[in-house]
Amino acid sequence: MEIAIIGAGNVGTTLGNAWIKRGHEVAFGIRDPESAKTRSLAQQFPAARLLLNGEAAHNAEMIVLATPWQSTEEAVRSCGDLDGKAIIDCTNPLKPDFSGLEIGFSISGAERISEWASGAQVFKAMNQIGARLMDAPHFPGVVKPVMFVCGEGPLKSSVILLVDQLGFTVIDAGELKIARLLEPYGMLWIHLALMQKVPGDFAFALLKK
Repeated sequence: MEIAIIGAGNVGTTLGNAWIKRGHEVAFGIRDPESAKTRSLAQQFPAARLLLNGEAAHNAEMIVLATPWQSTEEAVRSCGDLDGKAIIDCTNPLKPDFSGLEIGFSISGAERISEWASGAQVFKAMNQIGARLMDAPHFPGVVKPVMFVCGEGPLKSSVILLVDQLGFTVIDAGELKIARLLEPYGMLWIHLALMQKVPGDFAFALLKK
């Protein structure tokens, strides 16, 4: 599958590297081809293509959005026409100091992205765990961590497959408005990791009897 990663921070690079290892073609969206960050990406990921956001999105079968919330709208709009495209939204609409969510209750960040990316199929996933545990998370003696996916569209099965390949128990949580639940759920992980400083790597799991 051809995947465009928009946002080359910890989340974007971890996911890009993980899917490259699994045989997918990955392009990182960039803003400045001459920047030091672009040169660093080229050295770190010789198997990936580096394209301007609009070109990366246009060529991709799947677009992965992994940007800080404050720059997400600009990133989406820089991708151009997204009608019919599939977007995996990994963002959380965090306040700049990570103390909480900027929006919620009546709308989610994923729904706002769906407004900006008119005509796209938007799916929420990979917002519920830290970047270090996004590729083949392993906890001896327990089941795989759970990752909830929500959103609507014919490409949902492809999203679920990509998340499954990363090593998660994938649960289809329903339509896109369920992101109103998944973003506070992601905020709980962030709160425990950053504010409560839960020791060691941790994740949530779904236990079935």
